[in-house]
Amino acid sequence: MIYLSHVLNSNTPTYGNKDLCNIEKVKEISKGDKSNNSHIHISSHVGTHIDAPYHFCDDGRTIDEYPPEFWVCKKPWVIDLIINKNELISYNSIQDQLNEIPDLTDILFFRAGFENYRNSSDTDKYIFNNPGISSEIGYWLRENKCIKMIGLDFISLSSYAHRGEGRYAHQAFLCKYEIKDKLFDPILIIEDMKLSNYSIELSNIVISPLRIENGDGSPVTVIAW
Repeated sequence: MIYLSHVLNSNTPTYGNKDLCNIEKVKEISKGDKSNNSHIHISSHVGTHIDAPYHFCDDGRTIDEYPPEFWVCKKPWVIDLIINKNELISYNSIQDQLNEIPDLTDILFFRAGFENYRNSSDTDKYIFNNPGISSEIGYWLRENKCIKMIGLDFISLSSYAHRGEGRYAHQAFLCKYEIKDKLFDPILIIEDMKLSNYSIELSNIVISPLRIENGDGSPVTVIAW
């Protein structure tokens, strides 16, 4: 079994270097207290986390509304990308790889190797120069596949250099989408994943969010085997 999520700590990078993670020790046995205790001050979109539909649409489903079986995936697929910093991934640029996704895929990973910058001297590249995914990919996946979630090894679906398109892309994946009375399910988004040790032999993925009432998103632990 392996983790596909990063450990939260006070150095966890955040999108645009905002909403920083603060873990404060309020009791310490070594200082005479009876127990060790910490206060954790975080956004719901820090570290490896998932975006629920409510994040970008007022009528969207919240984290706590999903049943437990939703968080178990059995048919993962990975698309490996060779991309540059600030690049916006378009449908045309990965059309062949998208068409290769098996029909039964329930979780799709985009692996760009960008997590190499996450805890390096180039952390700013991870925070400010991340690639992004275009809205057209979200609509295409919803129309053509039965995917419940996507996962990314970069800090956000939204490229910091293309934030306007990033908002449209989130809406394309998460918000209500209907064509000729056919309603397409949203695709939830797991950002800032640890995919470097993912292998195609894995067949069980469990995503475990904090069950926050009316949650627009949540940090997640992702376990695979």
